[in-house]
Amino acid sequence: METWDKLPLNLMDELAEKETYRRDVYRPIYSLHKWWARRPGSTFRCLGLAALTDDTITKDNILTERSSGSHDGLYLDSYDKNINPNDEHIDRDVTVLDPFAGGGTTLVEMNRLGADVTGYELNPVAWWTEKKSMDDVNLDVLEQEFDRILKETREELASLGEDEDINCYTTIDPRTGKECEVLYYFQSQRIPCLTCDEEVQLFPRYQLAKTKKTRPGALYCPNQDCDDRIIELKDRSKGLDEGDEVKFVDGRVKILTGMDSDEEPDLTISEDGNEVCPNCASEFDPNDGTYGYGKYTCSNGHKHDVKETLQRRDEKPQFDRFALQYLDPQGNKRIKEFDEADRQRVKEAQKKLDNIRDKLPIPEQKIPVGDETDRIVNNYNYIHFQDLFTNRHLLTFGLLFDKARKTREQDFEHADSENIAEFLITTISASLEYNCKLCRWHTGNSKGISVFERHSFAPKPQPVEPNPLNGAGNISSVQNFFDKVYEAKQYCERPFEKVKNRQKGNVEQFYVETESIAEDRVAGLDCKTAERMDEEDESVDYVITDPPYYDNVQYSELSDYFYVWLRECLQEEYDEFQPELVPKAREIVANKSANKDEEFFVESLANVFSECHRVLKQDGEMVFTYHHNENEAWSVILEALIRSGFTVTGAYPVQSEMPNNPHISELDNAEYDILIYANKEQADEEITLTELRQNLFFELQDMAAEERERHEDLSKADLGVILRGKCMYYYSRYYPNVYSEGEQAGIDEALETVDSIIEQVLEGSVNLPASIDSVSEAYAAFVQRGPEGYDDLNKQLLAKNLNVSELEEENLVKGPRDRKEPVPADERVHHIERKLSKNGDGVQQTLGGDETESDALLDIDKVQYLYHLYKTDQNTSEFLNEWKDDDLEALAEFLADATGDDRYENVMEMNLAQF
Repeated sequence: METWDKLPLNLMDELAEKETYRRDVYRPIYSLHKWWARRPGSTFRCLGLAALTDDTITKDNILTERSSGSHDGLYLDSYDKNINPNDEHIDRDVTVLDPFAGGGTTLVEMNRLGADVTGYELNPVAWWTEKKSMDDVNLDVLEQEFDRILKETREELASLGEDEDINCYTTIDPRTGKECEVLYYFQSQRIPCLTCDEEVQLFPRYQLAKTKKTRPGALYCPNQDCDDRIIELKDRSKGLDEGDEVKFVDGRVKILTGMDSDEEPDLTISEDGNEVCPNCASEFDPNDGTYGYGKYTCSNGHKHDVKETLQRRDEKPQFDRFALQYLDPQGNKRIKEFDEADRQRVKEAQKKLDNIRDKLPIPEQKIPVGDETDRIVNNYNYIHFQDLFTNRHLLTFGLLFDKARKTREQDFEHADSENIAEFLITTISASLEYNCKLCRWHTGNSKGISVFERHSFAPKPQPVEPNPLNGAGNISSVQNFFDKVYEAKQYCERPFEKVKNRQKGNVEQFYVETESIAEDRVAGLDCKTAERMDEEDESVDYVITDPPYYDNVQYSELSDYFYVWLRECLQEEYDEFQPELVPKAREIVANKSANKDEEFFVESLANVFSECHRVLKQDGEMVFTYHHNENEAWSVILEALIRSGFTVTGAYPVQSEMPNNPHISELDNAEYDILIYANKEQADEEITLTELRQNLFFELQDMAAEERERHEDLSKADLGVILRGKCMYYYSRYYPNVYSEGEQAGIDEALETVDSIIEQVLEGSVNLPASIDSVSEAYAAFVQRGPEGYDDLNKQLLAKNLNVSELEEENLVKGPRDRKEPVPADERVHHIERKLSKNGDGVQQTLGGDETESDALLDIDKVQYLYHLYKTDQNTSEFLNEWKDDDLEALAEFLADATGDDRYENVMEMNLAQF
């Protein structure tokens, strides 16, 4: 039995979807510290179980769903006595290697299954996260010390001021006059107009909080002369209607429309959706602010680009606090204006910082310019990492890190003080994710959002400054991040699985008392590139990994944000934190700023895969997931794998991220991973692509039938991915002795051959001449299949070395993510005519006289334009005379059949005599 035959694919997708939605609930260990593009632990647990079990174990033994909706299997307990008596079906005496350890998913899951794990990771932040994920710790002492440093920091920042104690994170409740704890400070960027020098406060909108059943909404009045600019909405969740008559009563807006009242209105609303301030009677549109799409507008109507203004003035963004959210004496969250007393508290914090700054571990490094950091450095003039934080935050985190590192000086009877200090440092570092000038406010949930809402640095015109010391334990608080660390380490001692019972609708939790995550099963953890490994030849049983995604995530540039702070506390104890910044020279990514192109990526990846090939036992297996929607990235990783001597044995698609994940929801990225299996099998004989096609055609037909029987809900797109893996098995097995017309066949040519075979095997194949361009062929197949979701479409295009964006650029695809559909000929006429107008033949001339194919006519352009001319009774003779050939006729005939519109075929049957 092949390893992948043991995978419960449908259940794996559901497990992955739930986990990626709430990692902190389903697998708390992966919330210990931020890392990017983590793959689901549930997926890697299944991979591990499939690899470590013998051939008597089936996918139903790993995980199956009962008729009651509950579940059984080794996934819930790998020591299950009914399935694995005396642990006789799992070989735990193995070593698993991850050469791209990242956030540690492979290491943690294999460690938990009882294997010895070895990891390589060049990035010190990732390496540190892996290390602390598997390090043991005394939780009682850790909690005791966290409470101590938090208490000491709160007390220190509550005793500012010379004549009286001033707390820099409190405010005065205007209703009771009592001192209350602040949760968040609202800020807006202030920028001088390039035309008139007016100071403009940037407000994308004037809504601060949406009205909920449990709390009132809030608006901010745009009238600068208003005495009280906070407008509380207790009973409305939407704007007023045009014609509504309103009256102002006790600081609130009373709607008279529809009421049997003799009261005279104070104002009649002029437009739907508008709001009115009860304190100054100003009517305004809460969604029409001074900023939008990177541009601001002053009160005189001048409109300018924010980045251009900052660059011309050589200034970084300046922010003003204008409001704050606090807890009133009854524990309710309220919003008030930022007043003079609040401003004085900020000044006192500044004085404190000035006095002790030299003693605090505050980073001084400059932000290096790269693909990801270019935006904040060159467009927004942020120079140092400390520029990304308010002075009050520099003071707060400086104190927290200082107290954490000094915990090393403590003497504990049952705990290592160094280890306790390291976990405290990790906790504070993790909390930086929600505490800087790049964190925005979520009006619907009334909370701050991560600086890495996407895998990028994105400046905000209206950021929030959280109080990281708040006692409410909200998402931005250090307390929240300590709770995550605490729960992560509890999970190590007593791991569990959560699976939804679809019959009852509840999530069932299964504690796995026989498993744990422990540092004594860490055989090696090296903070260096895996291009040169220390392991001996054929010493590793399995390689299970998640390699970098070409240019998808610039890990080192992003992780510098955490590294510069960690370095302040760890550089004396760990050589890994000696460099000023995260090492980048050997980071395996495509990065234009670092001159790392496809050749660098393939060569470096092949170096790692070659080392994996060297250390893997002869009968060992390599498994990895890959996640990218650009086909260039897919071809290069396959090339690197095959060049290193591996043979691809299989490929399977699995869920990787929630469809509503912000990294994918608005960007039409892939939300699935592809599992790729490989081993060291090789064939000495030669083979041609023609022979490969002949050998594969009937075998793939049988395989398709078997896969449909094994996985009832398998989509055609997913089946195409699986068949592609089978095809690549034969190509990689014979590589480099695969020939086409007497010459070695490259990966791209092999993929084209694979695509044609799969299309013939799958239902609804497209039988078009090979000379038809790939985009036109892909569109024709799309028309035949009909509307489908983004991911299914992308999987279909993957086999043609294309992606959705390439069809969108040609205006061939339209629709939302869940329903992409082909753009018909009538809607593409202007796009085609634009191409024709470039140079008559659709080839654009550059200034230097060279031709570029960016506007070259596709075969589908020609067919659709002829169709348009025919349909609108225009003369087609000129274009028919120039374009008509056997290939175009075949494409037109295919579209006529696919659409049921004979006019595609009729226009091709016309002759010049008819005109």
